[in-house]
Amino acid sequence: MKSGTLATRLILAVLCLAVVVYFGVNVAAYFMDPYTTTMAYSYVSENAVTVSGYVVREEEVLSGGGERVYSPRSEGERVSAGGTVALVYQSGQALEDANTLRSLENQLDQLLYARTLAAGAQSTARLDDEINSSLLEFRAAMAGGDLTAAGESGDTLRSAVLRHSYAYSGTEELEATIASLQSQVSSLSASASSGATRITAPKSGLFSSLADGYEAVLHPDMIESLSPTTYRAITPQPVSGSVGKMVYGKDWYFLTLMRAEDVRRLEIGDTITLRFQSGLDRDVTMTVNYMSPEDGGQRVVSFTTDRYLNLTTLLRRQNAQVIFNSYSGIRVPRSAVRLDPRPVTDEEGNPVLDAGGQEKTENVTCVYCLWGTTARLKPVTILWQEEEYILVTPDEAYLSTITSADTQESRRLRPGDEVITAAEDIYDGKVIQ
Repeated sequence: MKSGTLATRLILAVLCLAVVVYFGVNVAAYFMDPYTTTMAYSYVSENAVTVSGYVVREEEVLSGGGERVYSPRSEGERVSAGGTVALVYQSGQALEDANTLRSLENQLDQLLYARTLAAGAQSTARLDDEINSSLLEFRAAMAGGDLTAAGESGDTLRSAVLRHSYAYSGTEELEATIASLQSQVSSLSASASSGATRITAPKSGLFSSLADGYEAVLHPDMIESLSPTTYRAITPQPVSGSVGKMVYGKDWYFLTLMRAEDVRRLEIGDTITLRFQSGLDRDVTMTVNYMSPEDGGQRVVSFTTDRYLNLTTLLRRQNAQVIFNSYSGIRVPRSAVRLDPRPVTDEEGNPVLDAGGQEKTENVTCVYCLWGTTARLKPVTILWQEEEYILVTPDEAYLSTITSADTQESRRLRPGDEVITAAEDIYDGKVIQ
């Protein structure tokens, strides 16, 4: 009994020792392995600075507003001169009646359209497609934070659902509902239209429901008179009793304060990409049109464009990235890039000698990649450097000196290559164990 217990203990001890030795050897090999690798991959790097500034447009505040205002115009909608931009009602009841009338008229239009639809499969299938499309548009607008687009998609969705519900029911119920709505519309039309004051557009432009007090402070004509001191003094003026504003012209501006050392990279007329952090879901190409004299290490800079004006009507104070350059290449760790001396050869592949009879060499910027079980030199050109990585492309000039097409391609760095980032005594063709 005792001998059996002792034998079991010895076997367990040997097994534990074997496990410890196994893991010890693997851990030691991990830390003593002179070769480490990582994957190269495509990457876009940007040379940019983040700034804060103002969106500037030619604007005019529309007075005559109050709490009982209704605007039939959507944000950024173009309105011709004399066109109605808002209705101001005399009483709260008049506004409520007008809103009820508009809702009833909208329902009536939808039902009249539903009545014109055939009851066949083609009509209902079309409505199914419209509902699915509206759902997707509504979801995308909500996910992107675009409440204006979400409201429009929601209206379209409600309309399609309403028409769909009557497409399957009998015409008697539809006709009864239409007659009821027509009666309600007729009774409300007279009271809802009385006592409303029309606010019209002084001239053709874009309508915006938001007047923020900067309209009289920020305008295109004052940009070139700004200095860093006057820029810091910009404050909005109080606005009361407005129904919104009109935006004129086609150009708009982004006005900001930048460090003088960053402005030195710009010149009047340069085309620069700006990426706004909210409100615009796209990069905007703008032109530098003004740079103030330096004051305290800062300068006022203005960028302008004639695109997307209707998308900026709600924008004023914005943070944006000013993107000076953008580089697209292959990202590799900084430790993987090397300068290796390579012999200079003539057209026949023979070494070129210097005046002292020694073989000439030139430094080749390269990385080493695993090629099967060996290290393969791949020449690269550096595009952009950051603290932790370098963006490179294959050195086409060096590759063009290689006559064999297969060898040339094997020397070309590609995304997905396994780049050697740390190695002792590495050279081209070295066997990696």
